[in-house]
Amino acid sequence: YIMFNRSEAVIGLVLANRLTEDPNVSVLVIEAGGNGLGNVNISDISLVGAAWGTDIDWAFPTQPNYYANNRVLSPGPRGKVLGGSSAINGDVYERGDAIEYDQWETLGNSGWNFNSLFNASKRGEQFYAPGANENIDYDLADHGTTGLLPTSYGGTAPEFHNTVIQGVVNAGGVESQDQAGGNVTGISHVTNARLPSNSTRSTSATGYYFPYSYRPNLQVSLYSTVTKINWASISRVSSGQAVASGVEYVDSNGNTQTANATTVILSGGPWGTPPILERSGVGNTTLLTSLGIQTVVDLPGVGENLNEQPLVPMQWQLNTSLPCPGSPFLLNVESLQTTLGGNVSKLESLLNAQPEGLSTELWNLHQRLYEQEGPWVEGYIYLASPADGPSTLTWYPVNLHPLSRGYVHIVSSDGLEYPEIQYNFFQNPLDLYIMAAAAQRVQQIVSTPPISDWIAAPVAPAAGVSSIDDLSEFIKENFLYTNHIQGTALLAPREIGGVVDANLKVYGTQNVYVVDASVIPVQPAAHTQATVYALAERAAGLFTGAKRG
Repeated sequence: YIMFNRSEAVIGLVLANRLTEDPNVSVLVIEAGGNGLGNVNISDISLVGAAWGTDIDWAFPTQPNYYANNRVLSPGPRGKVLGGSSAINGDVYERGDAIEYDQWETLGNSGWNFNSLFNASKRGEQFYAPGANENIDYDLADHGTTGLLPTSYGGTAPEFHNTVIQGVVNAGGVESQDQAGGNVTGISHVTNARLPSNSTRSTSATGYYFPYSYRPNLQVSLYSTVTKINWASISRVSSGQAVASGVEYVDSNGNTQTANATTVILSGGPWGTPPILERSGVGNTTLLTSLGIQTVVDLPGVGENLNEQPLVPMQWQLNTSLPCPGSPFLLNVESLQTTLGGNVSKLESLLNAQPEGLSTELWNLHQRLYEQEGPWVEGYIYLASPADGPSTLTWYPVNLHPLSRGYVHIVSSDGLEYPEIQYNFFQNPLDLYIMAAAAQRVQQIVSTPPISDWIAAPVAPAAGVSSIDDLSEFIKENFLYTNHIQGTALLAPREIGGVVDANLKVYGTQNVYVVDASVIPVQPAAHTQATVYALAERAAGLFTGAKRG
């Protein structure tokens, strides 16, 4: 096997580990970055964000957002290091809802459902339960305890979190003991990919590679960038049997090299995998022809369906300073029905209009999520206490299931040139409406006792900014991405825009696979990391025949 890692090497190292458990299987992992050893911006979890914009970040530039006043967001951070984005992300490790995962199978992907992904996820997790004095509820049955990736809650919850939880309940929400078991609705603390004994970050490199790097059948080529797939035979393309012989890559000295293999697995992430496919002749033939690239497989779904969850920071100043050393995160997840308080007539009229760039099947899927009162809005809650002055409460409402779709496509055949990336945030008016309604819902919760008893003044948005129209303008000027990009090599039937089948094999090829977040067909109501690990563990079972979900 050749494993290509670019910006989502989380999965590549999981697969490499599981495949090389068999000594008769050889794996070469081609990694564009270094090993990251000794880099405190990776290991020290208090430095989240410090690695962004450094040499271990791809820092992908993106296009202006036409539907959001042409705002250009800061470059999207993606890990350029062994362990990929697991080395530089926000460290949150939470699963999505059973309703969402079951939609994967409903879309036409046999075997991809909540049970299979939940079992695969638990297999990889090594959960460390919180102590009795850490003020955190959990359900041990919802976690794995014998896996390779340490997870924990990351510290003691401050008493103020009880105030927030009670405020949500008083405002019509619910408290959840543990969101990891398939029902994410409610407010609860969430786990992190973190070893609690020294509060260091767990990555796919620390869990799945470094302890096993001694294996003679597991090799890693660092500072090497794959540029395209080489084909042994394209004469049988018409019958859907293009055969890869390996890949071409640029090594650490800038020299072009070739690596041969019987199987090629792309784990380049939502922004890294589609460009490799396109430069290899797999993609929309119109685009490929315009760039002088011979079409091997006409697959228009490559690079399309880019899906990203927007969020916006809302902040209040408290009337006192509260201690919050190493406190874990709170998440409040709600259905649209709860967020809008039953006032859903405008929402439903927007939802019933088929979105531009979204297939009928994916549109129907979103309608089913709504009808089943699935999770749709997340509140990411963070308490901060500066050295001087009162504490601040920041609440980030997130649209978990936006209908707008963007793209990532190459602009030339140059294997080292960055692709063009367009989020298309708020292309669909429903997405902005949901964000504004979610912001109103946060304002309602924060104005509810006992939270309101602690509030001194709003910081952003300013007092009086509370209508849907005013909040919509605030959001367009202040929203951010979550770095939960998915869907650009869709796991779905080919006729609805799919790029890979239920075995993760690229349509029209015999031995090329994609195993990364780009295949995810339905955004989970969660940060992406846990779903990506579950995807990797289940994919390992598909390749080895072992029962792993």
